[in-house]
Amino acid sequence: MRLLHTSDWHLGRSFHREDMLGAQADFVDFLLDTVRSEQVDAVVVSGDVYDRALPSVDAVALCNDALRRLAATGTRVVLISGNHDSARRLGFGSDLIDAAGIHLRTDPRRCG
Repeated sequence: MRLLHTSDWHLGRSFHREDMLGAQADFVDFLLDTVRSEQVDAVVVSGDVYDRALPSVDAVALCNDALRRLAATGTRVVLISGNHDSARRLGFGSDLIDAAGIHLRTDPRRCG
């Protein structure tokens, strides 16, 4: 089984008032290329998907695009929230999303 561990995407972050979403979208493309070329079975995202508890609409759209594209490859995704994410918001719909192979684990009491 091939696992690819990532963390700290911080989608929506800006650097000195410069929007980084373009660079972050490039990262998503690179991640997808790597998943395909290396035949990755599962991608693990260890928190801080977003840069803040209330991410921008564009950051949420980029995350949605990344997860949709990863699911389309057949690769499983296991994602946990970090200290920058809102665990409750990130975990919204996690029971429904499980069926697509995207496993959002944001409630420590339900991680098992």
